Amino acid sequence: MSVLPKNDLLKQKILENIAQKFEKNRTYNEHEVNEIIKSISDDDSVLIRRELINFNYFKRDPYTGTYWLLKYKLSNQEIVKIAECYQQLQEIEKE
Repeated sequence: MSVLPKNDLLKQKILENIAQKFEKNRTYNEHEVNEIIKSISDDDSVLIRRELINFNYFKRDPYTGTYWLLKYKLSNQEIVKIAECYQQLQEIEKE
């Protein structure tokens, strides 16, 4: 897999593909998460893991260091929100 795009909209397809490799109703330790990510992506597994959490594909328990899958795909509402933020950022950069 290629480098994770900076554009959050483009990033979603890659994150969705990675999320598909995990099972719902199961917890994973950090090593397991990293190994699954590394098996399908050459990108930085720490960055991808953080992005999975940032976009709410995953949740992490800070006390136990365990992870679990929340969803395989963002809702349309979440995608629209990302698109709106991206558009606002583009407008700011034009100024």
